[in-house]
Amino acid sequence: MTEEKDFCEPYKILIEALLDKHAKEVTVHDLSELSGFAETFIVAVSRSELHSRTLKDTAEEALDRLGLPYRIEGENSSKWTLIDVGHLIVNILSREGRDFYRLDSLWGDAPTKRFVDQDD
Repeated sequence: MTEEKDFCEPYKILIEALLDKHAKEVTVHDLSELSGFAETFIVAVSRSELHSRTLKDTAEEALDRLGLPYRIEGENSSKWTLIDVGHLIVNILSREGRDFYRLDSLWGDAPTKRFVDQDD
């Protein structure tokens, strides 16, 4: 019997950092069998524009600690900031952005783990 690999494990530092800064509704999608552009897709919801910037900065610090190079799209957007690591895509969305773009629904067939802020 083969042991199933935890697709979140390589990004544990990043996921925990986002949760420590009270990101809402963090989901991690394993796209390794479904997508040719990324293996892992993370979605996190911010509470405000300031919180969105804080989550972006936190994600950058975690990626730097992991030694992963990245590009940022929508850095000044109040609805959606995307951090492209290549094999990993991190999406930081406002509540309105998440409801509008519905990114999670794009990957309904992908294995998914959901994390919640323990202070909620």
